Amino acid sequence: MPAAASNVSWPAPPVAWYAVAILSLAYVNSYLDRIVINLLVEPIQADLGINDTQFGMLQSLAFGIFYTLMALPLGRMADRYNRRNIIVGGTLFFSAFSMLSGLSKQYGTLFISRVGVGAGEASLTPAAYSIISDYFPPERLGKALGVFTMSAFVGSGLAYVGGGAVIEALTRIGSVELPLLGEVRPWQMTFLIVGALGLLLLPLLLSIQEPLRRGPVQTASMPIPEVVAAIRARRRTLIPMFAGFSMVTFSAYASAVWTPAFFIRTYDWAPGQIGLYYGLIFLTFGTSGALFGGWMTDRLTARGVTDAPLRVAAYGYIGVMLFGGAAPLMPTPWLALALLAPATFMGTMPYPLAGTAIQLITPNRLRGQMSALYMLVINVVGLGLGPLVIGLFSDFVFTERAGVRYSLALVNFACAPLAFVLLLLALPHFRAQRAAMLAEDSDETE
Repeated sequence: MPAAASNVSWPAPPVAWYAVAILSLAYVNSYLDRIVINLLVEPIQADLGINDTQFGMLQSLAFGIFYTLMALPLGRMADRYNRRNIIVGGTLFFSAFSMLSGLSKQYGTLFISRVGVGAGEASLTPAAYSIISDYFPPERLGKALGVFTMSAFVGSGLAYVGGGAVIEALTRIGSVELPLLGEVRPWQMTFLIVGALGLLLLPLLLSIQEPLRRGPVQTASMPIPEVVAAIRARRRTLIPMFAGFSMVTFSAYASAVWTPAFFIRTYDWAPGQIGLYYGLIFLTFGTSGALFGGWMTDRLTARGVTDAPLRVAAYGYIGVMLFGGAAPLMPTPWLALALLAPATFMGTMPYPLAGTAIQLITPNRLRGQMSALYMLVINVVGLGLGPLVIGLFSDFVFTERAGVRYSLALVNFACAPLAFVLLLLALPHFRAQRAAMLAEDSDETE
């Protein structure tokens, strides 16, 4: 573990922003993998003979559950060992399993491959949050995490735009015969390409400097009883905060997975067409929403608003109820896209603010584990249930081909007000916890 740096000046801005840039590239790549599969619903279902529920399980149970379960041990490792090396190993792991997804010819093999992808990608967020929090002081942390989080929506946008274009091109080419691999379908080739891109990132990740950790020097991992005690001490903040952000991810993952299918089934759009327009929405409104949320949080924090991360997230997200709930019900695809734009802007605002809030009320040697616990909770609810619930509704409630639109509208309309109320409930407890952290930091520097 690097030495602590309580009284050492913060890293030079160019060094800090270089680390954010490389970590953001890794985050972009991880979203390329997890998003491009959403454009492949129809060919995967046709080739493997699976229904909507089984496809939803690829993103929820296979990817989502193991993405969340592995976050806890990997987060604990991030609090003890070299965080950069953990990210490098995780990137190598999920890239290899992404390529294995492209070799799958049966549902079981594809399911296991998505398990490996989820387990590998779980290394990135806890370690990256922890690294970035040691590169930037609190009053600049929101913007830095905003840029990092924004890269998720850049990755989503590129996956939809570029992935849609690649899928269209590969579909025109058709199946190809590769040495040792045999026949490879267009959807399989897509996974092979995405996995190979991850391997190219490894040298850049190795160029990042592991920053000195802020806070008291620790020579061993925090004992489990101390971890539990620290979490219990913050439970009045964490329970409503994690529950509120879980509603955000529930709606977000449900929408990300099933919106392409909604356009394909309702408006007869091709994957490349919805990939282009939905991807452009993510690239513009998704990234600007995340940046705006981080910027506004830093601005309010500088003015002394200590609960700024949760306040901005709550008030920014409430608009998703109107725009996100109405978009799937529109009579034309263009009206649906017009409403998805503000829904995406407001829906992405909370993402950097969750990470910012966690870092501001958590001691350094617990940050990786607390971030991992956050990932566990929100992804069990959001990623584990969101895509699956939509699939179940489509198979058993709204059973017509275009019925997925009603499932999406219902989820978006319900989740936004729940998130708003839960985050507001966390505000007074967050302020108290932040004041306690500031008092502890003051005692350490005296």
